[in-house]
Amino acid sequence: MLSQVITFLIALAVVWKFGWKPVMKLVSDRQDKVRKTLDDAENSRSAIQKLEAEYRAKLEQIEQKTSELIAAARQDAGRVKEELLAAAQAEAMDLQKKAHEQIEYERRQTMREMREEIVSLSMAIAEKMLSRPFSGDVHEKKFQEMLDEISKSRVQGA
Repeated sequence: MLSQVITFLIALAVVWKFGWKPVMKLVSDRQDKVRKTLDDAENSRSAIQKLEAEYRAKLEQIEQKTSELIAAARQDAGRVKEELLAAAQAEAMDLQKKAHEQIEYERRQTMREMREEIVSLSMAIAEKMLSRPFSGDVHEKKFQEMLDEISKSRVQGA
């Protein structure tokens, strides 16, 4: 048993002298490698957090810019709508004015034609009643003046 203890102590001394340093070096290298890996992971995590913060800031800027563009587009659409409505109203007013002018022109034309027809019919009736022809221009002028006076008095009375 003593020899076994001595053998064990010698083996322990040999292992201590020649094996302990390489084992401790392996352990130390492994610890350094683990520390380096943890430091790299921490640096990566910090970089990811920084990139995430930058991404969120850019996303926020994009959302704000989008909101501004949408607001500007709505404002432009409202302005275009108002311009189109104003143009349509102006065109409608112009068309209405032209229609009134056309109606007035046609009314005057119709009144003129009716007067001429009335004068012609009246002259024809008068000729038939008197059985002799009128001297055209003089009587026609006189009759036209009488009709004008009658129509003026009707317009003023109305």
